[in-house]
Amino acid sequence: MSRAKLISGILLVAAAALFTLSLSWPRLQASLLYLPVDTAISHYWDSRETPSQQLQGLQQRAEKSIAIYPHYRYWDGLSLLYFLQGGDSSKPLNERRQAFERAIDAATVSLGRAPSQPRAWFRIASARAWLKYPPQEVIAALKMAVYTGRVDPSLFMARLTLGLSYLPMMDQEGIGLMRDQALLAWQLQPRQVTAALKNNTLLITRMEYLLAGAHSNVLTEMEASLGGDTR
Repeated sequence: MSRAKLISGILLVAAAALFTLSLSWPRLQASLLYLPVDTAISHYWDSRETPSQQLQGLQQRAEKSIAIYPHYRYWDGLSLLYFLQGGDSSKPLNERRQAFERAIDAATVSLGRAPSQPRAWFRIASARAWLKYPPQEVIAALKMAVYTGRVDPSLFMARLTLGLSYLPMMDQEGIGLMRDQALLAWQLQPRQVTAALKNNTLLITRMEYLLAGAHSNVLTEMEASLGGDTR
């Protein structure tokens, strides 16, 4: 191989490497910018402590990351940050409403890019419930939260709590989904279900409506965990 051909080959490889780097750089830049947001969100899921003092800065980082590379994870993270802001009872009501609306908007964009996100669907359902959306709009998002992650222990209790509060307004499909969630929760998290029934976070009367008949044995177990028949 001549020297000229060798140099030409090296230049070609270098050009290809630079082109590849130029394509991947925005993604890497956005990832590095988003890293503190990832860390804060991970800490939240571990501790359930809202990073109240950091929310605005974290939201800005997420928005800048999205501007560079609009990955669905960045949109979902931004949605969660706005949802946490909306859940801060020390904030004025108008600020909380705006935060919940932004949480819904960001989650909707994220789901448009990656629909199988049960937490994002549930976040939309919860925000809609707080904002007093029409019941069917809350229920529609709640159904999707189940369909995209039926067996998700981290969501069993939250989905049941919200779902049972809308039970009188559900169609047979929704009722069936809540019945399925109740059975799974009792199978996998009986202590949490019992605790929620004792403090009336979950109403035993709603459980009776769901389980009486074909699943009366499960209902009997629940009542026994409360200290006897409660009907």
